[in-house]
Formats: sequence, C-alpha cells, structure tokens
Amino acid sequence: MKFTKTQLRGVVIVDPVVFGDNRGYFMETYNEGEFNANGIFNRFVQDNQSFSAYKGVLRGLHFQNNPHAQAKLVRCNKGAILDVAVDIKKGSSTYLKYVAVELSAENKRMLMVPKGYAHGFVTLTDDVEVIYKVDSLYNKETDRSIRFDDPAIGVEWGIENPILSAKDSNSSRLCDSDCNFALKVLVTGVKGQLGYDVVKRCKELGYNVVGADIDDFDITDEEAAFKYITECNPDAVVHCAAYTAVDNAESDVERCTKINETGTENIAKAVKAIDAAMVYISTDYVYGGEGEEAYTTDSSLQPLNAYGVSKLAGEKAAAKHVDKLFIVRTSWVFGLNGNNFVKTMLRLAKERDELNIVADQIGSPTYTPDLARLIVDMISTDKYGVYHGTNENYCSWYEFATEIFRQAGVNIKVNPILSEQYVTAAKRPKNSRLDKTCLDKSGFERLPSWQDALRRYLEEIKQ
Repeated sequence: MKFTKTQLRGVVIVDPVVFGDNRGYFMETYNEGEFNANGIFNRFVQDNQSFSAYKGVLRGLHFQNNPHAQAKLVRCNKGAILDVAVDIKKGSSTYLKYVAVELSAENKRMLMVPKGYAHGFVTLTDDVEVIYKVDSLYNKETDRSIRFDDPAIGVEWGIENPILSAKDSNSSRLCDSDCNFALKVLVTGVKGQLGYDVVKRCKELGYNVVGADIDDFDITDEEAAFKYITECNPDAVVHCAAYTAVDNAESDVERCTKINETGTENIAKAVKAIDAAMVYISTDYVYGGEGEEAYTTDSSLQPLNAYGVSKLAGEKAAAKHVDKLFIVRTSWVFGLNGNNFVKTMLRLAKERDELNIVADQIGSPTYTPDLARLIVDMISTDKYGVYHGTNENYCSWYEFATEIFRQAGVNIKVNPILSEQYVTAAKRPKNSRLDKTCLDKSGFERLPSWQDALRRYLEEIKQ
C-alpha cells in the first residue's frame, strides 16, 4: 500500500496496490503490519457500511466525544464521495483546518481519520456504498454532530442544497458544541522542575496531558520507549527527562550519555513513527562559554564538559529523526518541584553567616513556570527550530544570590569570588548569555525579567 500524509497529523491517504487480470482484481484493504510500519497503530473493533441512494447526500460532520472517540478508516465501495476530516482539537496548530479527498470505487483510495477529528462526506454519484472501520464501538451518549456549513470551518462541499438527515439538519456549530477534544501532550521527566510545570500549564489550558517518569518507562530502553509513546499517541512530546548532575557526569560519562543521547534518540524514533512534534530541552552548556557577547542560536557549539557534550549529542539525535522539532536551550532553572540555586541559598543562609559566591559566570536565571508557558505556546504552532528560552536580563551567580537575599529579607554577608576559587569537577562556562531575538522573529513572547520571576517564586514557596 501507498501511504500519503496530509497537512493534518494522522490523516493519511491510503492507496492499495491492485492486482488485476481478465477475471477482475484483488487488493488488500487493511494490513496491520503495513499500517503499523506507517505510524498507524489503531486496533479496529467494528465495521460499518452506509448506502446513499442519491447524489448530494451529505452525512456529517460527526464524531464521538472522549472517552469513546473513534478513529476511522474510510473507503467507498460503490460510486464516489468527497470525504472530509476536520481538526477539532483545541490547541492544535491545525485547529479547524480540514482535508477533503475524493474516494471512489474506481480509485479504491481510503482515508485514515484519527481521533480528534470530525468526519463527514458528500456523495458525488447516485447509489453510493461507504465502508469504514472504527477502533471504538458506537456510543449513543457521546455521539455528536456539528453543522456541515459551520462558518468557522468553511468546508467547500461543492454543493448548495445537500440532502441531510434530521439529525444533521439540527446540528449545532462547533463553538456551541461540548466537544472535548484537545491537543494531547506527553511530558517526560514529570518529577523534575520543568516537567512538573509543563504539565501544570497544559492542564490550565485544558489540554490532554500525560506526565511520565522512570516509573512509567525507561527512556534508555528503546522497545519500552517506543511502546509507551506509540500507545499514548500524543500530538507532541516535551522531553524534559535528562541526566542533569553536571559534576557527577565527569566520572559517570557512560550513564550521562546513555540518558541524554541514547534516551533522546529512543524518544525521537517513536515520535517520528507517529508523526508527532517534539520539544527537546537543551542547555547553555552546548556553547563554549567565552567572551561577553550573547550567543545566538547560530553560534558555534563547543561544550566544555561531559554534560554539555551529552546534551549536544541529544540535540543531534533528535534532529536526526524528528521533522517537527523544537530545540529550546535554557539556563539556570529554578522552580517549585525540585532542588535549585534559590532553595540552596535560602538553606545555607540558615546554616552560615557568610557565603562566597562566584561572580564571573554570567547568565540568566529561568523560572520554570515562565519557560513552561513558552514551551506550551510553541507546541500549538508549526514554527519549528532552535530557540533560547530564559528570563530577561543577565546577572552573575553572586548578583543572583544577593537579589535572593534582598527580596527574601535575609541578612547575610555575600562575598564575590572568581571561578578559580571555587573548584568543581566540571568546567563551567563564564558566559551563558543567550540572545532571544529568535523568539521575536517567530512571534513568541519573551519571558519576564528574572528579578520579577524571583519575586513570584519567593511568594510561591512561602505558601
């Protein structure tokens, strides 16, 4: 069979190979192995057939709400139809867009319509038979119909006065429907700071979000990762899971590489198989860390330590497989769900009277709820590429610490020191400034200043 992707994710035109001779013809109308190999993993449980006596009969637009949503494999066994699939997933980059394909007994073409789409067709001839498979049984309580001429969708049916059922004549517009479809997002590393806040932001927007961590599947196990992701079948995967112990990575290179490179490649292969989008969270550590100019996304990549090398390898692994890819490089993250510099400073202030903090490493602290908002904004678009995601303004670790104590009302002496006076196993970049004009060019809103983000964070941890 020939599988042709359309502009709508998962809506696929299937052309069977027809074997004919003087007796007639033979063709396969479904082959699980071939469908799986082309990213279609639905298990069909019911076959339906409809007959329309006249040209101009219009059936649709139909769908079943969750949890009984249906995917359909549609073909026309007699006559011809214009078959239509409409994306009705809130948050989708193709929301309200549609695909229209002629299916006929002559061309023997089929259309795969996934969950999250409204479906309908109009007959182009008299005496039309349509056969379709579904992967969920009919459910009367969740059966829905929206108007075929909903102006928000604007399907061009090519007919002025279609023949409609009473149900379809009385259908509501989508804006008045209780349709519960939304973008489906899988977030790895949900127990971490960023993963936690990405899930939270998705829930705020009403998206269908699944948070996963090591207890759910091991990203370094290719088979387990593929199985979990293909069964989940998300529209987008936000890959936050990572090995982030920068100093430990110097002596634990194999494990760091296995998680950050191999694990990412396993995720990417599964994402590619289901034609989903992917967000890979990277780091300022992929740059060389020299000079005082802010790095652009086109700056040369020269990581200084094992962690940076592994994250750059992860970027390359993702790019090797995924077409719909966002790479977001960030720095100095802090959030509610996990350990970070702010929590460490507040803890040490209770234990000591004086602290020495590095003053010659410059970057941008990044509040994970702000970064999560940017990431979730991205996955509702098709503006794929490499981006920098950090809060605005730059500071040193010393300046960050003094501002933490100032805003928290903590009285402690803080001494600025050089990197050479604070020896670590992994070499740290002195310049972690990241230029954000990449966000401006794509129309994404920049994150607020890190000072404002710190204020909001300190208020949050007081609660």
